[in-house]
Amino acid sequence: HIANNYIDNPLKFKNFNLIQIGRRYLEPSAVVLPHTHMNWFELTIVTGGEGYVITNGEKYKVQTGDIYLSFPYEIHEIRADDKNKLEYDFFSFICEEEKLKNYFNDITISHRDANLRVFKNENVVSLISNAISEFSIQKIFFNKIIDSILTQVLIYVVRDFNDLKQNSVGVSDAEILCLQLMNYIDTHIYSLCNLCELTEKFKYNYSYLSSLFKKTTNKTLAEYFRNRKLETAKALVIEKNKKIGEIAEMLNYSSTFAFSKAFKEKYGVSPSKI
Repeated sequence: HIANNYIDNPLKFKNFNLIQIGRRYLEPSAVVLPHTHMNWFELTIVTGGEGYVITNGEKYKVQTGDIYLSFPYEIHEIRADDKNKLEYDFFSFICEEEKLKNYFNDITISHRDANLRVFKNENVVSLISNAISEFSIQKIFFNKIIDSILTQVLIYVVRDFNDLKQNSVGVSDAEILCLQLMNYIDTHIYSLCNLCELTEKFKYNYSYLSSLFKKTTNKTLAEYFRNRKLETAKALVIEKNKKIGEIAEMLNYSSTFAFSKAFKEKYGVSPSKI
């Protein structure tokens, strides 16, 4: 496991902030437990074997050559195949350049499904490998090299997702609005206290948004919000980096008791027992 980790103090470059970059090898059946991403994107570049990337509970099989893009504030898990090892590189980043940032924001809306997150690009594979090597030696002009290499990666990602862009024919305005609502909830899971806040953002009254969401997705907005909060909570509990009360406060529960009750109703066990 090679990890250059800057989560607490990101490396700042012209076009992006670097959160982490590295390489990992998993033996058959090995698991990288569910963990929460904050406000960064992450590439998982499969360099050998096969396994699964699981995002918010949605499982997708990956194999050598696949590149999987994870979005901000998602719950991320990786598993090696039961009979095969899994080798992968990873790169986590926050876009700073405005045009790149807008492209990546569009990607989060139009490519939510797991099967729309995967692409292949030998240039990206090679560039990330070169960047990891640069971190191991850090010779003269290291920052310029890393800035150049990883900016190229971001551009290739935008190009590839532009090529993969979903055909919008047949996608209704209602479906697009629901995707935008889900994306807003996902990316504001720690700050959204009340779903009525959506009315200010989207300029529709809550009754209309709720009715439209139910009709389009067969779920209520409240159900979606509740499930995303509890999925995030479960990942935080499993990570064991924060106390139960801290998690309840982070996710805007009225009390630790209210959080524990909601958690047990969904998962059948209190968070303190995990």
